[in-house]
Amino acid sequence: MSGTGSAKGRMAGIEILRFFSAFAVLVWHYQHFFFRSASASIEVVRDTQPLYTLLHPFYEFGWLGVNVFWTISGFIFFNRYLSKIVAREVRGGLFFLNRFSRLYPLHFVTLIAVALLQACYVRENHTFFVYPYNTPYDFFVNVIFASGWLTPYTDSFNGPVWSVSTEIVIYVAFFLLARFFRIGLVWTLLIVCLSAAAGGLLIHQQIKGSGSNIVFCAFYFFMGGAVHLLYERLRGTIEAHRAATIGACCVAYAGLFAVCAIFGGTKYLAATIVAPVSIVLLHAIEPWIPARLASPIADLGNTTYASYLIHFPLQLATVIGLQRLGMSSATVAMSPWFLAAYLVVVFLLARLVYRTLEAPAQTWLRRRLAWLGARPAAGESGTAR
Repeated sequence: MSGTGSAKGRMAGIEILRFFSAFAVLVWHYQHFFFRSASASIEVVRDTQPLYTLLHPFYEFGWLGVNVFWTISGFIFFNRYLSKIVAREVRGGLFFLNRFSRLYPLHFVTLIAVALLQACYVRENHTFFVYPYNTPYDFFVNVIFASGWLTPYTDSFNGPVWSVSTEIVIYVAFFLLARFFRIGLVWTLLIVCLSAAAGGLLIHQQIKGSGSNIVFCAFYFFMGGAVHLLYERLRGTIEAHRAATIGACCVAYAGLFAVCAIFGGTKYLAATIVAPVSIVLLHAIEPWIPARLASPIADLGNTTYASYLIHFPLQLATVIGLQRLGMSSATVAMSPWFLAAYLVVVFLLARLVYRTLEAPAQTWLRRRLAWLGARPAAGESGTAR
């Protein structure tokens, strides 16, 4: 990874943000344990969930972690790939092999796991668990990694993967724009403005579906790219005045919280501002993060993709297990200890999955498909979901 901070090759601050974004999604999806049936859907009073006082921002708005993920991806991809694609140092084969080898193996494994577990769940409950669209066609759509944009719904099989699927479309757009148009700050800001306008229109008209997913992903991804390009332009000023930069970020947070408190209903504004401000803040303090913490933080970052993909099949397996023990997940999930166990197990299992499946599969695919002109890129493993 080409460095954008003073400590080149390190993005410990960004890894911390990725971890908390994953944490937010895990807490948001904790409501799955309160699933009753397809007709009743999920029955949960949010403020009765365990440790609600402490975790209420995640219980209420944890889904915005996806938007933050998209922004982080834009920042990292512009940092890692933009100049190399423009200079033709990275060809299409290498770029897309890196993405395929990073994302697809775990996606396929968790897809099969969910398909088998849903079959078990349906046999006992005569309905699917949480995500209802699990036809052979939906399976095919998931196999080709298109659940976020090829169907008008996203709640099929391993539902959370829809956001990764949508991001793949933006990867293609990013590569083509970098390769053939040599996009810079002006182009990137134009894309951000156009996607913001389109997204605002979709929200106003309450239009949802594959088109809106792509528009919103494009907005956050290219906004992350714009943050990278602006950071590069202001690097000298930021590095010379780190304390002032941190102060400005804190003022931005305070202003955002004040606006949200006064006007309410500003969740999209919150995600739009929090993500880039947090990236700038964490990247600015990068040199102050002790080197001895770099490896543990990288390990946290490496758990994010796995935690995102394994938490739903883990929930499904847990619910099936509890049912066979004659216990209700809705009752058990009210315990703070169960919540803590759920979070700890997800991240520990994610770390194991990364080491035993993700990283080895990634290396194997890149070696086997070397004919595409690809070669393993140093530091690739912790770059993006």
